[in-house]
Amino acid sequence: MPGPRMGPRPNDFDEFVIRQSPTFIKWEQLEIGERLRYACREFVKGQEDDEERLMRRIMIARRNNIRDHTVLKQARAKRNPSKKRHRITAHPLSDEQVASEMDGPAVEATRSYRVWMELKDGEEFVYNQKYVKGREGHDWLLRKNIWRRMRYRRENKRMLENMKQEEDPTVHLDPAAIEAAVAAAESFGKSNVSAALVHNPLGVTTAQEALHAAAQLAAAGARGLAEDEEDADGKISTEEEDTSTFFEI
Repeated sequence: MPGPRMGPRPNDFDEFVIRQSPTFIKWEQLEIGERLRYACREFVKGQEDDEERLMRRIMIARRNNIRDHTVLKQARAKRNPSKKRHRITAHPLSDEQVASEMDGPAVEATRSYRVWMELKDGEEFVYNQKYVKGREGHDWLLRKNIWRRMRYRRENKRMLENMKQEEDPTVHLDPAAIEAAVAAAESFGKSNVSAALVHNPLGVTTAQEALHAAAQLAAAGARGLAEDEEDADGKISTEEEDTSTFFEI
């Protein structure tokens, strides 16, 4: 059953940016009838308006990523007001340190690790790099890299919470808003498209407004957040990584 007809493209629709995205490049390489899953939805090459639907979905994701990335930038600016580049000089954690602090149950509950566990020996799995099931050390390396991302997300989430409390200790913190801001900002950080190419249709100028907007988006897109996967191509993560909140099209 076909969905509702789409209206005109939004004012901030930028086809040039969309066609440079990894997701759309992957879409263009598909044969007629092949499927692409993006933002918890399937798009079929050559079917009706699926290409237009996909392009709008990508644009919504990038719009949200830009806005929510601004929230993190503001939080980091408050933490480092000198405007000098903050250099991390700490040495990488040893395997022993990682093992002692890792939230094992949380790592094992991620979709990435569940997919990995279902593979047979010799099968390959890609999570930023290639892993081979059954090969010595690869299970630990995957767990460590999933935890590294989860740890980064948690640190950013705490930073946003602290910033919000400093601005107004009486304001109620909406977890959905903070989660949306952190996740989408990570996705934006992986993009090779300049932020200047994407407009800010919501007119967000303060961290408070951005967090409120993110909360609204989280509520509007709650039905679409059924999966919990990783990368900037629009797959959705619980806590291990990226992603944006999406509207229905």
